[in-house]
Formats: sequence, structure tokens, C-alpha cells
Amino acid sequence: MITAIITLVTFLSTFFAIYHLLSSFRYKKEPLVKANKHLHFSIIIPCYNEARILPNTIAGLLKLDYDNLEVIFVNDGSDDDTLEVLFKQLETREYQDRERIYVAGNVRVYQSSKYPHIYVIDKENSGKADSLNTGIKFSHNDLIVTLDGDCILDKDALNVMNQVFQDEEIIASGGVIHVMQYFLLNQRSKPIIALQTLDYLKGFYIYKASLSCNNALAIISGAFGVFRKEALKAVGGFRKGLGEDIDITIKLQEYALKNNKKVTYDLRAICYTECPETWTDLARQRIRWQKAFWDALGKNKKFILRRFFESNVCFFILLDAAFSGTAAVISFLFNFVLISLRFAYGFPALFIILLALALIFNVINSLVAIYRWKKMTLSQYKGNYAGVLTNGKVNIKYLLLSIITDILCFSFLRIYYFIKGTISYSLKHRRWDKVARTSNSYIV
Repeated sequence: MITAIITLVTFLSTFFAIYHLLSSFRYKKEPLVKANKHLHFSIIIPCYNEARILPNTIAGLLKLDYDNLEVIFVNDGSDDDTLEVLFKQLETREYQDRERIYVAGNVRVYQSSKYPHIYVIDKENSGKADSLNTGIKFSHNDLIVTLDGDCILDKDALNVMNQVFQDEEIIASGGVIHVMQYFLLNQRSKPIIALQTLDYLKGFYIYKASLSCNNALAIISGAFGVFRKEALKAVGGFRKGLGEDIDITIKLQEYALKNNKKVTYDLRAICYTECPETWTDLARQRIRWQKAFWDALGKNKKFILRRFFESNVCFFILLDAAFSGTAAVISFLFNFVLISLRFAYGFPALFIILLALALIFNVINSLVAIYRWKKMTLSQYKGNYAGVLTNGKVNIKYLLLSIITDILCFSFLRIYYFIKGTISYSLKHRRWDKVARTSNSYIV
């Protein structure tokens, strides 16, 4: 009986993982070509204590291969030198258009004298969602790019999004997030960085590619997303919470379903983000992600439950992300108990087969993600991949070495993050745990 239960739960927890691997092969994009229209973008960057990383962020913005844009930094009451760094790097002066400042709210607005298309909004601390909404109100353009303060866009990212949004039915789109320390730092990667890099590759080149093919994207990453302003206004903008990126994506999916619009994802648009460099910070980040998932699920439960059989995003977020993730934890705990009591139950042949298949699948999953990343990005940039620091070649040996560590170590940590995040959220521990920034000097 116990063996049968474990077998059933293991099957349920692995079914969707196998499905996403197979489904991801359906994802195809044509090579980037010149678009008919040169659309206008407003990049909004909410900042809270980002002083250490901002020089890299600004350097990346100045190297974008795109002209029709404005950049709006929103300082959310930082208590470090964020505002001073922005003033020094951008050589700002007080902005004089009083009507536009009024639209932005009770804030102080500055404009760069060196780069007139870059603005700085200074306001009291009120959270990321409010900072984004403030930037949206101040923005000139119809396409809104949300970017974290620790992120660097690839120089062609906006060219990709310009092509994507030629389709007027698309209201939101995301891109690939890469680990900044692995691609833009000229030194040997720490094991924790290589592990996160592999995790991101699997998440974006397999899981999200599959969800995109199934019209089931439940999250456009808060690190980098592009939205039509009219759609954001129609759903009430960003809502305060632990997972404003998941929440806004689900709201836009509901809007898209009602208005015959689309939410998409494009692997050709690349953004780099700084990841945690300590295990403590990694735990803080991943536990917050889990709490953010439950937070967004609760806020959008009516839509998800009512449209479960009508909307792919509702089906996958509830059955795949929520149920399958929970089943995976239950399966792990059952297996742990079984192994602990092996003298009483022994090792059933079926259990050994399932364990071997799970290990083989995880290796294949990782290899496919690495292969697809290398094929897509290196072909797109013809060997001049932004951030490749060793004679134009990407060193993948650390990624390959990380596969075993991922299976033997990181898989168990994911279980811990899931359990800790779920319990913390249920106990109403809703604090936003910010990851410490580094002073790394990245090659942009």
C-alpha cells in the first residue's frame, strides 16, 4: 500500500516536468529582423538601496542599441547612497515641467544634464509596486519596460521587443534572465553562482519556453518585462505585495482572455541580473519567491478557480505549479521515510527504477537547457555573445559540473525553500527580505 501511494505521488510530481521538457521543443523563433515601426519605450527602474550596483546598471543602459526610449529611475526612499550615486553618475538638475511632475505625485523629479532622456524620481519609501506605478504615471511612452535596479539589458533586448510589439494584440512580454556574475564577471564562478546559472537556464529555456507554447505564462519576471501602458491601466496597475510580477501577469492574463489579447515570451531578449553570492542570501530570495507565489495565488484565486477549464494559465498554475510542486515535496518526504525504514520495507524494485529514471531525467533536462541556451544565444550573436570574457567563448564546464551538485544538493534545498516559504506565508511572515548587493565591477 505504501509503495503504491509513493509511486502515484512520484508520478504526479514528475509528469509535468517531463511534459515541459518535451513541450519546450515546440518553441521556435525566427531570426531577428528589422521591424516596420520604431516603437517608443519607457524604462522604469525602482531602486531601494542599490548604490553598489547602479554604476553597472547605468553603463548597460547607455550601451543599448536603441534610440526611442526614456529611462526613469525611481528612488524608493533608499537609506544608502542610491540617490547620490544617481546624481553623480547622471549629473542631474531639477526637472522643470511642473505639470508632468504633478502627474507623478508628491515627489521630486530630476533630469540628467548629460543624458536628457534619463530622469530620476525621488519619493518616500512605499514599496516596489508604488514605485512602478509612479514611474508609469510620469512616463511619456505607450510601452513600459520594468527593470530591477541590479539588472543590465543586452544591447539588442529592445530591438527584440520592438519586433515583438509590432503585433498589436500582444499586451505583455518577457525575456530571458541570465546570472550576471557568470556572464559579465571576469573571474572563476563560485559553485553557488554556477548552480543558479544552471537553474535559470532550465527555468527559462525549458519551463518558460513550454508555458509560452501553451499560452500559460503565469509570470513575467520582475527583473525584465515589457507592457502596454493601456493594459496596465486597465487592470489597475501594480498591486502591493510580495510578488507584484506574478500578480500583474495573472491580472493581464485575465484581461487578455476577456479582450482577445496575448501575453508572450521571447528567448531572444536577454537581461542579466545579480544573484545572491551567499547561501543565506539565496535562502532569503528563494523563500520570498515561494511566499510571493502563494500571495499572488490568493489574490487571484477567483479568476484561477473560475477559469480553470477555460484558461491554460489557470490550469497550469493550479495543477502544475501549486499541486505538482506540493506533490513533489510529499513524494520526497515519503521516499525519505521509506529509506529510513528500509529494514522493514526493503527497497522495492519499482522504487529503485523510479529513482534511477528521476536521476536520468534531471541530467537530460540540464543538458538540454545548456544545449538550447548555447545554440540560441551564440547563433544570435555570432560568437560575440555579450558577457563572454574568454576569447569570445562561453566556458560551460562549470555548468556541466553543476549538474551533479544540482541533483545531490540543490534539489534538497528547493524542498527546504518550498516548505519554509509555505509555512512562513501561512504564519503571515510577509517581510520583504532584500538580497545584499555586491561591489563587483562587471564588463558591460
